[in-house]
Amino acid sequence: MGYEYEILESQKIEGPLLLCGGTDIGKDPVRDQKEFNWIKEALDSEYPIIGICRGMQILNKYFGGEVTTLEDLVVESHRSDDFSDDADHSERISQFHLVEGLDGKSIMVNSRHHQYCSKVADNFTVTYRSLTDDSIPEAFEDLDRNIWAVQWHPERVESDNNLYPLDKVFAK
Repeated sequence: MGYEYEILESQKIEGPLLLCGGTDIGKDPVRDQKEFNWIKEALDSEYPIIGICRGMQILNKYFGGEVTTLEDLVVESHRSDDFSDDADHSERISQFHLVEGLDGKSIMVNSRHHQYCSKVADNFTVTYRSLTDDSIPEAFEDLDRNIWAVQWHPERVESDNNLYPLDKVFAK
């Protein structure tokens, strides 16, 4: 793929793979390695994969894309921040902003990230981008491999206006 990784002991998965949020890629090499192995296992078994926040970033990295830290206030509520006091971002208060889909419709989502997929791997189609600056991919998919990923956290119940179920984002 474009990312070198070592095969660890078998990481047997037996169904769809959900890659969730958490610490930045590179800060926990053991977790990174496990997730690379799970991705390979899911692909080999032809299981669907869903990525949320870090999950989107690790999928992008696995397939040869790049992940970059945002500098300054780039768009809406994406902020560069000192995340050293909150390694897994669990204490961060979400910001809310609009993203636009391929169909031109906007939805409100939450944001708890300070990194993004700056170069999206070739196999992914970006399906949502930040509304005011289309350089921030907010969701992508690879239908051939049954992969769907979002940068926001649809599982977090923080406000009635940001709940947008994944089945509406990826109408498959």
